[in-house]
Amino acid sequence: MKTNAFRIYPLLFIPILGLIYYTTFFMMGKTSDSSHGFNWFVVCGITAQFGIIWIFAQVTLNSLMKRGWQMNLKLFILGVFTIVLVNSLLFFLIRSINVELYHPELSDFNSFSSFRLALTTLDGFLKGVLVLSMLFSLNFFKRWKVEFTENERLKRNELELQNRALKSQLNPHFLFNNLNTLSGLIRKDPIIANDFLKEMSDMYRYILKTTDQEVVPLKDEVQFAENYTSLLKKRFGKNFNYSIEIDDLDYVLPPISLHLLLENIVKHNRIDNEHPLTFTIKQKENYLCVENEINLKATVESTKKGLHILAEQYKFLTDKTVVISEENKLFLVKLPLLKMT
Repeated sequence: MKTNAFRIYPLLFIPILGLIYYTTFFMMGKTSDSSHGFNWFVVCGITAQFGIIWIFAQVTLNSLMKRGWQMNLKLFILGVFTIVLVNSLLFFLIRSINVELYHPELSDFNSFSSFRLALTTLDGFLKGVLVLSMLFSLNFFKRWKVEFTENERLKRNELELQNRALKSQLNPHFLFNNLNTLSGLIRKDPIIANDFLKEMSDMYRYILKTTDQEVVPLKDEVQFAENYTSLLKKRFGKNFNYSIEIDDLDYVLPPISLHLLLENIVKHNRIDNEHPLTFTIKQKENYLCVENEINLKATVESTKKGLHILAEQYKFLTDKTVVISEENKLFLVKLPLLKMT
C-alpha cells in the first residue's frame, strides 16, 4: 500500500503544475492567447502534456535503471533532450486542435517557423527540467528512505545480537553463583534448598519465555525481580536488604531490565558483614528508579556494557532516555516506563 501511494501522490501535483505553468506565462503576457483571456482549454492541454511527459519519463527511467543505468547528469541531459522532442510533438498536436476549434483565424500558427520552433524547444526544456527534477528528487528520496529503513533494521538486528550476547553472558554467571548457593543450602537446610531450586526454575522459564520479546508487562518484570531478590536474599542473608514500591503496573519495559540492573549491583558492590547492601526499586511518575548504596569492589572493572545496551534498546522504543546518575555514594538508574498499546 505504501509503495502504491508513493507512486500515485506525485501524479496529483500534475494538474497544479500545469495550472501554475500556464498562469506564470499568462501573467507575463507570453501566451499566444493572452489577449483572449484565461484559456482553460490551454490549461488542460498543458496539464495533459505534463501528465504524458511524466508517465513517459517515469516508464523510461524505470526501464533504463533496470538495465543498469544510474541516475546522473548524463541521464538527466539525455532525458531533457528526449522530452523536448516529445513535447514538440504534443505541443503542435494540442495547439492545432485548439486553433481548429476555437480560433480558426489563427490557422497560420501551424505553419513552420524558426521562432515557433525555438519557443517550443524552450517550453519543452523547461518542462523537461521540471519533470525530471521532480522524478530524480523522488527517486533519491525513495532510495534514502530504503537505505534509512535498512540501516535501522541492521541497527535493530545488531542490538538484538548484543542483547542475546549479554544474556548469554549473564545466564552462566547467574547459574554458577546460584548453584554454589544451592550447594551450600542443601547441606544446611534441604527445605530452603528445595524452595530455592523452584525459584531458580521459575526464573529461567521467564528468561527463556522473554528471549524474543521486545517489551514485557511491568507486572511480569517486577515478579521476576522479586524472585531474583529472593534468591539473592537467601545467598547473602541479612547483609542484603531491599524494598520494592510500585503503584501502577499498567506499563511495559524491555525484558530482563531489572535483572540486568540487579546483577550489575551485585557484581560491582561488596556485600558482607562490614558492607551490607541496601537498594530500592520505586516508581516515580513515568520512571522506574533503581537506587543502591555504592561499596565498590576493588577487583571489578566497570565497562557499563549492559547499561549501554539497555539504553540502546530504549532508543528504538521511545524518545525518553535512560537516566544514570551517581551522587552522595548512591547509584541511580531511571528506566522510562512505556504505556501498554
